[in-house]
Amino acid sequence: MKLLNNYKLFVVFIAGICCNAVIAQEAKPRLLVEVGYHLTNNQFPSVSVFTKAKIEKKFVAVPNITVNVYLGQEADSNLLGTIKTNKEGRGEINFPVSAKSLWDTVSQFTLLASTVADKNYKSASGEVSATKAKIFIDTVNVDGTRSITAAVKAKKGNDWVPVKDVETKIIIKRSVGNLSVGDEETFTTDSTGQVTAEFKKTTIPGDKDGNIVIVAKTEDNELYGSISIEQKAKWGVPFNGENTFNRRTLFATRDKAPLWLLLLAGSIFISVWSVIVYLIMQIARIRKLGIESHAGVD
Repeated sequence: MKLLNNYKLFVVFIAGICCNAVIAQEAKPRLLVEVGYHLTNNQFPSVSVFTKAKIEKKFVAVPNITVNVYLGQEADSNLLGTIKTNKEGRGEINFPVSAKSLWDTVSQFTLLASTVADKNYKSASGEVSATKAKIFIDTVNVDGTRSITAAVKAKKGNDWVPVKDVETKIIIKRSVGNLSVGDEETFTTDSTGQVTAEFKKTTIPGDKDGNIVIVAKTEDNELYGSISIEQKAKWGVPFNGENTFNRRTLFATRDKAPLWLLLLAGSIFISVWSVIVYLIMQIARIRKLGIESHAGVD
């Protein structure tokens, strides 16, 4: 009987360990993976991933997650590459050259991203499905009226056919942020797959030759993903940067500070110290008068 009780205790102990392991596994936050598809200038595409988890009732980015990306099903032959997310939980990978033969055969496709489990998170996966598409851009200048035409075409069999009702942005690429070319930024393609926007930013600065970069793109379209194309146009105002290195300017080095700034700083310095010296002199005078008054009393 004693041996039987010991056996029962051992079974209960093992069951408790297993339950704790299961509970610990379930306690791990659930990892979510967002997948994006990008095509720039109708060249080889890229895939982006974003890993996040819901912690304390809000979603936060999860860094340092290893993600395997596949074209189609999760198989070694379909592996496009491996991404490790950065501190913002994001990562991106370009299609490898080895995937070209497989890529050329598809019109519709699925991109699958699968994470590698670690001590903090269970493995998770995300996917995005899209139809292969391209975007084209053309600039026109007729009698001083400038306009941009963008066209979206999708692959159907061996042909590229225009697609309508696709929201397309036409913008001017800038170093910080982008600008719309006219009053509107977003347009919808018509039955010919095209949109046309009038260029109204006639005073925008360009490079030294007046070139600006115009971009036509779709963003996170549910059918075609994010596709974009760029084209230069000599529609900007030439920018001739003036070299002020050896001149007194506000943003020059200390020894080339503007004279008015030196005078202002000097006057403030003299005024402050004049007040301080005056106060010290008055304190010394008051102290002297106090000593003399005590001496007179004695």
